[in-house]
Amino acid sequence: MFKPPIYLKSGALLLALLLAVIIGVLTGGLLLLLQYHRQYAAQAFRHERLQRNLHSATGLLLTQETTIYGDTTAMDLFGDGRDSAILIRRPWGAFDVGITYTYEQRDTLSSTFLIGRVLTDSERYALYLADENRPLSISGETRIQGDAFLPEAGIRKSYIENQAYAYDEVIHGGTMRHSGANLPALNSAIIERLAKYLQPASEAEWVISARDWFVATAGDSLHQPFHDRPLVLHGLDSITVSGLSITGQIIIVADRAVTVAADALLDNILLFAPAIRFADGFKGRLQAFARDSLVVGRECTFGFPSILGLVNIPKDSIVYAFQPLVRIDSASVVNGLVFSHFPGSEQLLANVMIGKSAIVNGQVYAGGLLELKGTVNGITLCRRFTLQTPSSLYENFVLNGVMDLTGLSPHYAGSPLLNAGRLGKVLNWLDKKNDEQSIRTSYASSPLP
Repeated sequence: MFKPPIYLKSGALLLALLLAVIIGVLTGGLLLLLQYHRQYAAQAFRHERLQRNLHSATGLLLTQETTIYGDTTAMDLFGDGRDSAILIRRPWGAFDVGITYTYEQRDTLSSTFLIGRVLTDSERYALYLADENRPLSISGETRIQGDAFLPEAGIRKSYIENQAYAYDEVIHGGTMRHSGANLPALNSAIIERLAKYLQPASEAEWVISARDWFVATAGDSLHQPFHDRPLVLHGLDSITVSGLSITGQIIIVADRAVTVAADALLDNILLFAPAIRFADGFKGRLQAFARDSLVVGRECTFGFPSILGLVNIPKDSIVYAFQPLVRIDSASVVNGLVFSHFPGSEQLLANVMIGKSAIVNGQVYAGGLLELKGTVNGITLCRRFTLQTPSSLYENFVLNGVMDLTGLSPHYAGSPLLNAGRLGKVLNWLDKKNDEQSIRTSYASSPLP
């Protein structure tokens, strides 16, 4: 029996076409999503690989020992042709700067950091006093916490300025050992590279590329990344740094005195001048090196890792008519290294003065005299102590000074100027964007590494 054909309505064809389009769009979307997921996974894997390579390159740079700076080392990290890295090491004051790059195809990661030296066990002690055949006399609340290297004449309790020694033990929580006639030597290569910025400008090579201080600081801020060339600013006359933000790879060299006001923001820069003075209340993080005097006012804070140093210029043309001086006034805090290098005459030995309630968290190296009325949470080295009172001048006497090795972080790392350890450590990550408020806040806390 014949069946009549079944006819569909014309709208059914449109519905089928619509369903086909929807299925096609969904299928295409799923394929695109799958492709995007594959690309994202490959990129994430490549980024993770670059991060691991960057960490490995940083570790290599920290363990390298080199006396040649500025060279660029390109290497294949694991010998498979895929993990390429570039390592760069440059001097920066009394520290080194490390720069590492890792790359694969078009992706590149980099890091820039300040390198310090991890202290060896033999470099961890509370006090090293050179043996000049005279004992160390202590009175008041003087406290030596940790091992101490002292002259063969030993240590004795004394009565000075109506104050007797307040404790039973002369060495707290440590042992006494005999010191040598000389202090451990500073790194002569680093002293040489610092001294060139304190010599007369007419004898220096850096002056060729230097910019005039007054022209360069016409604005209110200056910044130079560490992956670029250093920016050298030269002042022929006295300089007052006030109301300026100067950060990064910038070297300031002055032929005359420099005064740094409390409202100046200085971060990671180098400062060289015959005489430097920081006004009361200054907060910053820098390396400052002077030839004649370096004075820190009251209630100043220097974030880690800062260095305040007095550098001798071995030139016959430089005549010292007065005693070189580093003075840290009361209630100021220095996180880092304070040192004097002045192998001059006996009559003009450099004097490092740490005032009452002043604190140094790190290391103090006095190549001449040290007058300690404050606290050193860390390591103290000096040729000779001195104590000036209204009635007299005492040598190798300490009144109410504290030298406490236990107050130093076990993770502390210092400068290769003083520390001979082979293992490097990242002290500070550089070229990171921070606003002014966050930088100043970091100085207030300034945790040691």
